[in-house]
Amino acid sequence: MTTLLWLRDDLRTLDHEALTAAIAEARGQDEGRGDVVALWIREEGAEDDDAGRLGPRPLGAATRWWYHRSLEALDVRLRDLGIPLVFARGDARAVVPDVAAGLDASVVRWSRRYAPRSRALDAQVKTLLGEAGREAHSHPGALLTEPWEVTTGAGGNYRVFTPFHRAAADVPVSAVLPVPEALDGPSARTRDALAALRDAGVLTDVEGLELLDRTPEWWRDTVAEHWTPGEEAALDALDALEVALDGYGQSRDVPGDPDSTSRLSPRLRSGELSPRTLWHAARRAGESDVAVQDARAWTRQLYWREFCWSLAYHYADLDSVPLRPEFGAFPYRPDPALARAWQRGETGLRLVDAGMRQLWKSGWMHNRVRMAAASLFCKNMLQPWQDGEAWFWDTLVDADEANNPVSWQWVSGSGADASPYFRIFNPDTQAVKFDADGRYVARWVPEADQPLSGYPEPVVDLKASRQEALDAHAAMKAAAGLG
Repeated sequence: MTTLLWLRDDLRTLDHEALTAAIAEARGQDEGRGDVVALWIREEGAEDDDAGRLGPRPLGAATRWWYHRSLEALDVRLRDLGIPLVFARGDARAVVPDVAAGLDASVVRWSRRYAPRSRALDAQVKTLLGEAGREAHSHPGALLTEPWEVTTGAGGNYRVFTPFHRAAADVPVSAVLPVPEALDGPSARTRDALAALRDAGVLTDVEGLELLDRTPEWWRDTVAEHWTPGEEAALDALDALEVALDGYGQSRDVPGDPDSTSRLSPRLRSGELSPRTLWHAARRAGESDVAVQDARAWTRQLYWREFCWSLAYHYADLDSVPLRPEFGAFPYRPDPALARAWQRGETGLRLVDAGMRQLWKSGWMHNRVRMAAASLFCKNMLQPWQDGEAWFWDTLVDADEANNPVSWQWVSGSGADASPYFRIFNPDTQAVKFDADGRYVARWVPEADQPLSGYPEPVVDLKASRQEALDAHAAMKAAAGLG
C-alpha cells in the first residue's frame, strides 16, 4: 500500500503528525513494506463558480525564494527517511487525485489549513478522493490550538486578543513528536509509477521546481546573505533560543540589537518548526523568575499568531476586506509616487526608511519598525492599508496569510482589537525611544546624518498629517452614522 503525503506549509520532519501517521501506516503493512510518497504543489488556477478563488493565497516573491530553498533541503531529509519528494503545479483538485491514482495510493494525508478558501479547496479534494475509493485524513500541526477549541462563553470567536490569550493558554499543549524512523525506501512498483507520472508531465523533481520566477536575481542573492532556509538550519536557530530569550521582555522592541528577537518567524511560517516545538523550547529556556517572564512574553507572540489564525478561520479575504465595515469607505488618497518613496525607504523619516531598506535587503523587518512603517503609510500618508499589506506580503520571508493582514488591519484601525485611531505612531518619537543610540538607523540609512548626502526631506509633516488622518477618520464615522 502507498500513502501520499501532501505537504503544504509544513516543511519539516520533526513533530509532523501527518508524516508520523503515514510512516506508521507503511510499517503496518505486510512485512512492513508500505510506501510513502511526499508531494508539494505550487497551487494555482483553482476557481469555484460560487466562491471564486479557492486555495491558499499565492506566495509572494520572498516566500517563493524561501520555499524553494527549504524544499531543496527537505528533499534530502525525506530521502534519508526513505520517502521521495515530488512536485507539481496547478489546481490541487486535479493534481492530488491524479497523483494518488497514478501511485494507486490508498490513503492521502495532509496537515490542516484554516483559511476559508483553503478549507473549501481541501474539502473538495477530500470528496474527490472519497469518490475514487481513497481515504483522506487531515492532521493538526500548524497551530497550538484548533480554532474551534477556543470560543467565547456564547460559543463565538474572540475579537479581542487578551481574553483570547487567556482562553487559549488554558488549552494543554501536547508533546513534540520525534522524527519517525526511516523506511527502507520506495518499492520498485512505486518507483515505476513515479517515473510514469514524470514522463506524463504530471510530476517533476526538485531540479524542476518552479518558484523563483519573477523574483529579482540580485535580491535573491542579497536575501541569501541573511538566511539559510531548511529544517536543519531551523533546528540550529532553535538551539540559540535561550540566548534570544535572555532579556527578551526588555529588549524585544530594540531593533538595533541583533539578539532582541529570535528571528524564528520564517521558520514558523514555512513550517520548518512547529509552534508546539517552539512552545516547549521556550518553556525549557530557563527556570529563574526573570527567565520565566521572558519566556512568557515570547510565547505571548505565539498566541498572537493563534489569534490571527482564529480570525482568518472565521473571516475570508482579510487582506482586502476590513473587519470593521465602515472602513470600507475610509477616504484614502492613493498616490503611487508617495507609496513608491515608502517602498524604497526614501520618506525622509529615518526609522521607517531603515526598516523598509532592511526589508528589501533581507526579506525581514523588526516588528517594532513594522508597526511604525505601517502607521506612517496608512495614517500619515493616507495610503490604503491593503497596498502596504500587499508590499509586505511580497517582500517578507515570514509573510503569513493570517498575521500579515490582521496586523495591518490592527494598525490601520479597521481590524479586531485595534487600538483607538488617534494612537498614531510618530516615527521620530519611536526612534528616540527604541533606537536611542541610532545604531539601527546608522546601519540601514548611513547617509541620513551625512551632509550633502542627498537624503530627502520628510514626505509628510508628521503633526499636520496626523490631524489630516484624524479628520479623515471623523469624516468616515460621520458618513457611517457613527457619531
